[in-house]
Amino acid sequence: MLSFSLALLTLAVSSDIELPYPYSAPLRSSPAPLPVNHGPGTSGGGSATSSGETLRQGRWTIELRSDWTEFESTSVAEAEAKAIAAGEFDALGRSLMNTVALSYGLSDDLQLSLALGHYSGRDFIDAEEDGLGGAESATADPSGLTDTWVNAKWRVLRGASGHLALIGGLKLPTGKDDETLSNGEELEPSSQPGSGSVDYQAGLAYSRFLSARMTLDASALYTLRTMHQGFEVGDRADLGLALAYRLTEDVQAPDNWSVFGELNGIWLDEDVAQGVSNENSGGETVYLTLGVHERFNEHAALSLAPAVPVFQDTNGEQVETDWRLGLALTLSL
Repeated sequence: MLSFSLALLTLAVSSDIELPYPYSAPLRSSPAPLPVNHGPGTSGGGSATSSGETLRQGRWTIELRSDWTEFESTSVAEAEAKAIAAGEFDALGRSLMNTVALSYGLSDDLQLSLALGHYSGRDFIDAEEDGLGGAESATADPSGLTDTWVNAKWRVLRGASGHLALIGGLKLPTGKDDETLSNGEELEPSSQPGSGSVDYQAGLAYSRFLSARMTLDASALYTLRTMHQGFEVGDRADLGLALAYRLTEDVQAPDNWSVFGELNGIWLDEDVAQGVSNENSGGETVYLTLGVHERFNEHAALSLAPAVPVFQDTNGEQVETDWRLGLALTLSL
């Protein structure tokens, strides 16, 4: 299924954002759109690696996160030319995904999370071959509330050898799914803020200290999509590996700084509409992230995570991602 092995083990659970004090983990950033699947939960944008840690019993975290993604520039004329060659072609100029995630430690080893957000896409172009040697196109700036993810993380192993957790999730179709193009036609579910389907996630995460200052996180997640009104967004698999190093000597000190590096590998299956697979959707991508994390105190932390694709192998004709930037503020109660 995955033709690359560069990125070992990642997660993309939008609600998996805990930063239990004094542990300093890398940013848990949300998915970012990738062509042809442009919606917030349907993309191959790099999702940061999850931690095998869970919140202590009775602890809460709230994360406010923004992810900006920039795609290669495509004009209407270029989109129509590619549609003539491939039958159809979609492009997106840029997107902004704002997410609010709430997590609670039901016990020291069981964490529950809830996440939803607002998605905003700009310069979306939908072009199709007209059968007469030309192409027709329409544009849109889709935006709206996303679907809601409910997640649980159960830590099954903890100790000197590390922390291992099992992860499960359910996506509820609460997002906006009726955005239209300039010609009045509705966008496909893969390009909507909400896909309209109930989806499922399962995976695992592992974390351990390599030294007093260095931590390792590794995780894997599979997202199973279901059909809604004859359309099924392609399944998704996330793999990744992250290393973080604390720059501040005293772990209890305020203004505690860390840096982290991360590899994320994403596989997307093709979309299926009315039983027919879209050959211009899906593919494989590997992202490299080099970021910085500041923990102001035991109750607040801020992460900045710029990422670039180091490998992209998309199916058919699709635009590629230039870069993405994640910013997250985590509050612990």
